[in-house]
Amino acid sequence: MRWKLTCRDAGDGSGDAILDLPDDLLQAAGWTEGDTLELEPDPDCSTIRLKKVVRCDVCDASTTEMGHGVLQAQWRDGERERMQLCRSCFGYAMATLKRVHWVNHMFDDDPDSGQED
Repeated sequence: MRWKLTCRDAGDGSGDAILDLPDDLLQAAGWTEGDTLELEPDPDCSTIRLKKVVRCDVCDASTTEMGHGVLQAQWRDGERERMQLCRSCFGYAMATLKRVHWVNHMFDDDPDSGQED
């Protein structure tokens, strides 16, 4: 899909521009208020592409190239928690949790219950 949008001067003398994004564009792209977007100019014309930038909540690395993993919880009292992780931090979290599981079950009577995957 394509949208034709017009930049307007921020009006504060900074030289910054404001790009108003219509609701149908935000909905189609899956963007919400607070998302960080990256401009990617097309060198052949006056077109720009917008990409959502997700940063790892642990190390602050951009996950634009590799994607991201999500660690999330929804508790019975309605509280929700969520972390977006880069591949490296997600792998570390998984390995750590598997190790804790193994340590917690290494003396169980069932020898298969504590094996790592």
